[in-house]
Amino acid sequence: MPQPKKKTDQDGFRITMEQVDFISDVTKYNKDERERWKRTILSLIFIGIIVSILIHIILGFLLQLSQGNVGDSPNTIVSTVVDFAILDEEQLQEMPKGESSEQQEEIQSEASFEVEVATSALLPSTEAVPTLDSTSQSQARSLSGGGSSGMGAGIGGSGGGGGASFFGIASSGNRFCYIVDVSGSMNSANRLTLAIQELSTSLQSLPDFARFYILFYHSDVLQPPSQRGWNRARRSVVRRMIREFQSVRPMGGTKPILAFDMAFALKPLPEVIFFLTDGDSLGFQLDELIQKMPKKNRIVINTIAFGNNSTQQLLQDIATTTGGKYTFIQTGTTP
Repeated sequence: MPQPKKKTDQDGFRITMEQVDFISDVTKYNKDERERWKRTILSLIFIGIIVSILIHIILGFLLQLSQGNVGDSPNTIVSTVVDFAILDEEQLQEMPKGESSEQQEEIQSEASFEVEVATSALLPSTEAVPTLDSTSQSQARSLSGGGSSGMGAGIGGSGGGGGASFFGIASSGNRFCYIVDVSGSMNSANRLTLAIQELSTSLQSLPDFARFYILFYHSDVLQPPSQRGWNRARRSVVRRMIREFQSVRPMGGTKPILAFDMAFALKPLPEVIFFLTDGDSLGFQLDELIQKMPKKNRIVINTIAFGNNSTQQLLQDIATTTGGKYTFIQTGTTP
């Protein structure tokens, strides 16, 4: 009887060892499976990183291609300024559907310049700065009308890069102030219309990085309503100015000295002034004008006698003294 019992014990021991081996195999298999899944997950993560990098490279290339920067010469430096501007309801309504992105870029650039140079016109009195839409008798009527196409090359010229041209007088620079006669005598021989058309042509020919400032004068001084310091010569700004010119009407006497005071108070100062007049008398002498000019900054003054050369000598002296040019424009007979 003891021997069978011993055999049973041995059989029981052998079954227990087989179970242990089976459990060990299962454990090893599970461990291998976990290791395989870890390798698979790591591989997927690595592949995802590679794909993400490739996608970003492709998107960057497509972005450069859409901006037109691909294919530029190696020496070309492209500078992009991103600014934000808020368009009012009137500007949004006037914006052409096909030019919305272009218009927005132009308005943004204008806003960028205002922040960049912090420009404003410093005036001796706010009452002496009426705008074109003023209701007083010395001001022009309310704004209306469309843009002007300009006169072409018959009277004026076109400015080159970094410069401006007005009635054939070309000057280099970046900041141009136009002082234009709108007195009652400018109603003669269609002079005001011709002057506004040439002014429009001059502004349209400015490079877009140039700045300009408009001063109309008679017995007082007028400014375009949208003018807030120096204007950047973006197409949208120029188009808006040209529309505002249509409200100008000839009236009053000829007192340009007020406009010169305002031009000499601009910050920063103009580099070039185009001065147009058809007056028989300007009401000041050369010495008085020179005393008003900033002492440490040279400002070139180009002078245009428009249909009347009664002040030719004074205009020539102003141009010669400041390094500018003089011209006489014949406007024909009175219709």
